[in-house]
Amino acid sequence: MGFDTDVPGSSSSSLSNNAPLLPTHRLPLASSIQSSVFYMVPAHYIRRRGVLLFLLCMAAISFLHYLYLTPSHSFSSSRPLAQEDDDGNVDYLDYSLLGQIRERPQGGAAPVNGIDNDGFEVVKEPFMAFKGKDGRKGHAKAGTEEEPATTIQFDFVAHPWSSAQEQQNKDRQSKVRGMIEHAWKGYIQHASPHDELRSVTGQGIDPLHGWGATLVEGLDTLWLAGLRDEYREAKTKFLDMVQEHQWKVVGVEDDKADVRFFDGVVRYLGSLLSIAELEEREGEETDPRILGAAIGLADRLLLAFKGVNRALPASRIFPNGTLAANEALSGKVSLAEVGTFQLEFRKLSQLSNDPKYSAVAQDNFHYMSSLNPRITGLFPAYFDQESGAAKNYVASFGSLSDSFYEYLLKTFILTGDTNFRDQYEASIEAMHKHLLSYNSKNAGQYAVLGIYDTATETLVPKMDHISCFAPGLLVLGARVLGRSKDMAIAQALMETCVLSYKNSETGLGADEIAFLATEHRRGKEFEMPMPSGFYLIDPEYVLRPETVESLFILYRTTGNIKYQEYAWSIVEAIEKNCKTQFAYSALANVMDASEGMTDHMPSHFVAETLKYLYLIFSPPEQVSLDEYLFTTQGHLVRFSKVKQQ
Repeated sequence: MGFDTDVPGSSSSSLSNNAPLLPTHRLPLASSIQSSVFYMVPAHYIRRRGVLLFLLCMAAISFLHYLYLTPSHSFSSSRPLAQEDDDGNVDYLDYSLLGQIRERPQGGAAPVNGIDNDGFEVVKEPFMAFKGKDGRKGHAKAGTEEEPATTIQFDFVAHPWSSAQEQQNKDRQSKVRGMIEHAWKGYIQHASPHDELRSVTGQGIDPLHGWGATLVEGLDTLWLAGLRDEYREAKTKFLDMVQEHQWKVVGVEDDKADVRFFDGVVRYLGSLLSIAELEEREGEETDPRILGAAIGLADRLLLAFKGVNRALPASRIFPNGTLAANEALSGKVSLAEVGTFQLEFRKLSQLSNDPKYSAVAQDNFHYMSSLNPRITGLFPAYFDQESGAAKNYVASFGSLSDSFYEYLLKTFILTGDTNFRDQYEASIEAMHKHLLSYNSKNAGQYAVLGIYDTATETLVPKMDHISCFAPGLLVLGARVLGRSKDMAIAQALMETCVLSYKNSETGLGADEIAFLATEHRRGKEFEMPMPSGFYLIDPEYVLRPETVESLFILYRTTGNIKYQEYAWSIVEAIEKNCKTQFAYSALANVMDASEGMTDHMPSHFVAETLKYLYLIFSPPEQVSLDEYLFTTQGHLVRFSKVKQQ
């Protein structure tokens, strides 16, 4: 991509008098000192308290003026960059004023701080790190802790939709239902019983064991969308397939037919448990084969705990019982794959009245709790399975780690076990201290959830799309545990995730982006108000759900309709850029739709992305957050009530 020298905020060697929209400097304090009412100090106060006290007051006031009153933008506008209404909702300026995505730096453009293995420019403390009331890095207005909520969801009964809102939501929900029908029809006609659809060429592929991943993962989405005929047909077809293959990998020789523990749990087991509970909850006659299939799969997955460390599951299970590690991690295991089964195994024990699955999950949690990571609360993204060792490691809430932290909170909500709550809070406090950085011009408006390298004690401001699940998680924790500062962080992270969509040419979010502090800029690059440029590491849009997942949770917990508007923009962008004659396809480059589609519709698009987009416009009582949790793959888990501390 080339640079447009007329784009607002593009850098240059000197500041232009006719106003870049986002300058990196502050106005000198002296230039605005006369305009502030803070400087009107009564003369009798000076006489009574003395000159020294007066000077101290002036110094303090000057400092406050610098923090809060000094303009950060040189463009002329009577409207503030952000303004808060009486309910605490923040209204932001149009995103067109807030910068653009820029190209990744080319050779010779690296800053003095060095480059990591991806060619990313590593800088220390890229954004201002504000100090919270306890001295940790945190939101500038940390606030006070609240009492835990007795409900998670916003009180829509006391604040119902207007008739206009209700009609608009019906229309939008109908549109998303049409998208579900289009995607499903294409899959059924051109790919089933294969796992996924090549959505441009209309062919089926089997990257997920050949068990019909889209077929089973789409079941609860079909149910919720009211497509009951399609649901019953698909359920019968899938259960017939299970009867035939008995959870053995389809179409592959035994020496290559490994079952991946993580996929078996989150995609297949989670789907079966979800539809079992939906049928039971809504009075449908529950098909006993659903629970039978879930038990058969779980018993096969239990073989993963027969390795050298029986508290951690092996990544891969072969038909002869041989276990293997994750090849992509050079024999190590990722945090997500060894910790993302707590919800599914515990729920299966509840439904089957067999405690063995829950017991395995509990042993795993005890082992993980016994580890002593270098940073309390932040575990290695990957580590040695036998010893649990990782002397120097990277930690993040993104890929390889995300769902481990997610399940800490959700397992507490499901079971009431306060050990999970305590571990979650320790991890979130460590996140505040080590992984977060903020927009230094407008405290808290935007935040970046980066990657911390313990070897160099460096925060690397990369953020993959998967990290955008975090706003939703933090909001749940804020409601259940009374952590108000987490709500502020969630809103700031949400705005960053949405900004990555808004500032792309297609209106869709790249799979991984990185941010740069302005003092490390090189050459021509656009600005965003972090203050930083951000560029694409992986420009592909793979129909991921994390941003819309968080939008759904933030809407359901705050009632703020701006999150619905953000979601609707994403619906329109998907429909415009990703629709094919068969279904929907991932894009090669969010900045240039002409680069084409990747001919792939992952199963998570129907299982998660379309589900969350449908539910955000649904009546709030449908799948209330006071009754249901969502697994990391977007499947439903019922819980009895919010567990109090």
